Amino acid sequence: MIKFAVFTDLHYDHIPDGGQRLDEFIDSIRGENLDFIMSLGDLCHPIDENKFIISKLRKLNIPLYFVMGNHDSDLFSQEEWGKFVGVKESYQSFIIDNTKFIMLNSCYMQSQNEFRCYYKRNYIKNADLYPIIPDFEINWLKNEMKREDLNYVVFSHHSLIHEFADRGIKNRTEIQKILSSRSTILCMNGHDHGQDCKIIQNIPYYTLNSMSYIWHGLKKIYSYPKAIHAKYPVLEDIILYKNELHCIVEIDDHCICIKGMQGAYKDIKPEDVGITNRIWNGVSIEPGVLDFRNSI
Repeated sequence: MIKFAVFTDLHYDHIPDGGQRLDEFIDSIRGENLDFIMSLGDLCHPIDENKFIISKLRKLNIPLYFVMGNHDSDLFSQEEWGKFVGVKESYQSFIIDNTKFIMLNSCYMQSQNEFRCYYKRNYIKNADLYPIIPDFEINWLKNEMKREDLNYVVFSHHSLIHEFADRGIKNRTEIQKILSSRSTILCMNGHDHGQDCKIIQNIPYYTLNSMSYIWHGLKKIYSYPKAIHAKYPVLEDIILYKNELHCIVEIDDHCICIKGMQGAYKDIKPEDVGITNRIWNGVSIEPGVLDFRNSI
């Protein structure tokens, strides 16, 4: 059996309790006998002051993998991010037993026939295609999926199926065709700060909730002292979760099992800002992580 932990969207620099959430996550996975840990992006700014985050995770002595998120390259280049997390390539793969795990980088944009890295929000909403998987990465993906004797698990920051408000990967249909040509048993993404799971052509596409919060930008609420809001200005536009949301995934010869968790809102609820159905950006923002089970 293959067993691993997945978390996403900690956004350490945007919240006052990011360090506590990281510590609680580490404590919760001790003794789980994991094969690896996967971060699906938007972990923290890749700066020297945040190197302790990587160090804390590596002290678990469990292989650690990273998917690039859009906020990882908001203010810093993809090369700076790669150096920070210790990778040479922003899209990678590895094999455990009969399963290949693939990490995509969707933080690109396309202007006409030119692909560029997403960096400092350098895109024009009405002209550029963003987010997108560039042609050279698609060719790499096809080559990575040549073997017919393997199962495949694909990780990305942006969703490969999400159609709401242009949040999903623009050329997702093309990617879906590649994935459906092989035994792709699971796709996982972050970014949407909510939970969702849909099965398309027998492939589960699972959106993992943020470890930290929902961003809404509707009604500004100041629930912390002025000094805290001054240091973390995004707090006025978010709803914090009480728990450090994450999941454990188990894969054996016959089944995939995602063990989610129930959580709670910390101080503010969606109803406080006018969200009455607990759906935002096209996904559920209930404070938890979905359980999921599917036969292979």
